[in-house]
Amino acid sequence: MKRLLLNGSPRGKNSNSRAVIGWLVEGIVSAGAEEPVIVDMAVNDGIADAVEAFRATDEIILVFPLYTDSMPGIVAAFTNTLAELDPGQIRCKRIGYVVHSGFPETLQTEPLAAYLERMSARLGLVHLGTARTGGSEPFRLNPMSGRSRTSNLFRSVGRSLVQRGIFDPDTLAELAKFRRLGPGLQFLVKILAPTGLLNMYWNVLLKKHGAYDRRFDRPYAPAT
Repeated sequence: MKRLLLNGSPRGKNSNSRAVIGWLVEGIVSAGAEEPVIVDMAVNDGIADAVEAFRATDEIILVFPLYTDSMPGIVAAFTNTLAELDPGQIRCKRIGYVVHSGFPETLQTEPLAAYLERMSARLGLVHLGTARTGGSEPFRLNPMSGRSRTSNLFRSVGRSLVQRGIFDPDTLAELAKFRRLGPGLQFLVKILAPTGLLNMYWNVLLKKHGAYDRRFDRPYAPAT
């Protein structure tokens, strides 16, 4: 069986999605399957390359971060392109998804997971499952992330794909286990939020990209 892993992160090869893909590949290979093809959709003609690779593949795993409670633009462009293809070119292909977010709670990924399952059905694709996890921002930054509980769970997802033909539901439940902040953490957030400590990392990114001075902009607010 030909397998394809698609990286839908706008960060390309230097992304948390790429880290997840690496763990999935390790699981797939450890189960005795051939190493799958990887396409980074943010690189050069990545979307066109992804569509061509999709046509030539039996099984696809699409990995991407949650962007504003939905999918990145390049992923939306890719799925829109699939909808324009001859249905005979894509019907009955097998597809699974991985959606990860920087925020720890997985509650916010639930609507998108439901959409992906429904979209797959409308396109005639066989849905293998959607893995969801939070707290993904350290994946690419922490050298020890490859030895974490989360990395091992993603390896298990890869193995179950080869051995069972689906994403193991129990493993998916473990990945999505931290659904929302508990009362203790909610209280801690309320205490720390006014200090600005929770925004330090994001402020660094805003300054890096020249957007810090516009962080309170409301471009879609009614004119006053």
